[in-house]
Amino acid sequence: MTSFNKKFISYLDNYDSSFNLTIDKLEIIKSLIQDNYYYNKVYTIDNYPISTIKQPPQRLPSIPEVPASIITPRLSPRLSSPRKRTLKIHTDVSLNYDTWMENHEVELNTPTEKKKVVIETNVSNIEDLLKIIEENEYSNDCEYNIDLKGLHNIKNELYSLQKMIGMTELKTTIIHQLLYFIQRLHISSTGSDFKHTVIYGPPGTGKTEVAKIIGNMYSKLGILEKSIFKKVTRSDLIAGYLGQTAIKTNNVIKDCLGGVLFIDEAYSLADADKNSSDSYSKECIDTLCEALSDHKEKLMVIIAGYKKELDETFFRVNKGMDSRFIWRFTIDSYDYKELKSIFEKLMEQQEWFWYDNENELEKLSWFERKKDTFVFFGRDMESLFTYVKISHGKRIYGKEEQYKKKITMDDLDAGYSIFLKNKEVKQIKPFGLQMMYM
Repeated sequence: MTSFNKKFISYLDNYDSSFNLTIDKLEIIKSLIQDNYYYNKVYTIDNYPISTIKQPPQRLPSIPEVPASIITPRLSPRLSSPRKRTLKIHTDVSLNYDTWMENHEVELNTPTEKKKVVIETNVSNIEDLLKIIEENEYSNDCEYNIDLKGLHNIKNELYSLQKMIGMTELKTTIIHQLLYFIQRLHISSTGSDFKHTVIYGPPGTGKTEVAKIIGNMYSKLGILEKSIFKKVTRSDLIAGYLGQTAIKTNNVIKDCLGGVLFIDEAYSLADADKNSSDSYSKECIDTLCEALSDHKEKLMVIIAGYKKELDETFFRVNKGMDSRFIWRFTIDSYDYKELKSIFEKLMEQQEWFWYDNENELEKLSWFERKKDTFVFFGRDMESLFTYVKISHGKRIYGKEEQYKKKITMDDLDAGYSIFLKNKEVKQIKPFGLQMMYM
């Protein structure tokens, strides 16, 4: 059955005023033209059903013989939008109305009620949300008790978040935030809540990737208007002389309206010294603080860094900042098993493998012994993998193809030696120093 859109803009052409049938008697035309129609060659009345229009009757061919070879909606040369349709009646051939209806399976103007579907929801983590998506296909013909279409729109982002190694607490907190916003609970008659977010964690733990996932999700859900994600540092916001910093900061904010502004290492915007009078930093942070309120419906600002440093710098300069960042996520440090998983994920992405005879327990033990030197976690795993590949290339030079891209423990040890030299890590760092930038 061909179903026509009942709410398109239509017109009747090739009209002959000598015809003696009023439009409200020609049911097939009446079924296709609901909200608009033309009269006197181009009939147009907006926003009223035909039955309520108080106009002189327009004469059309009488039933059962309708001088029409075809009645079909098609794109109008007069209407630029493809959503607007035309209805033409050609008067060259007589066609019995009933016969035409039999040959053209047209669905008349009968309203259809959407099927109501209730999905069981018991969401406590990201796996529960993905299970709902996997078990329930979205259909336009159904009305759901949750925003199932929205969940399907962000399916890829949810999978990307799930695949990130570790971060159990952070993933759960993000899901709580998502459930709040996807139900539009943040919107009221007086405005909407702040979306601004802090991600606490050491370098190399995936803060930028997490921020991008959050931004993409809220863009696809319509919570943010645009898919903008802009990562900035101090040099992008602070100018070389007073008066220009506010202008520079405001320009960055304008570029991000509708999307996400991400400030990594946000404590670099201010000095930790309470006696310091860095006017440039204060001008930047004060300007940013004002924008957080003025554009809270259109802007999401995400900052990242260590909690202690952010409290002593970024939040110290302007006390109003703290209350505007109502969402706080924490990325914990990786343990040795997670570091090994990150390393192996890099191998998989670049199609490298472990040598067949390498022992799993031996590899785990290796990462456990070395973990305290990997103070930048994921970033250090990227560096280590690069050095291991270099060492591997030296070892297998001139050997058969079957040995290539298969890492041995010797490759791992040799790559680690290069890593230590380049990172200048002379000894295992005490635990306290792991939480500080070098």
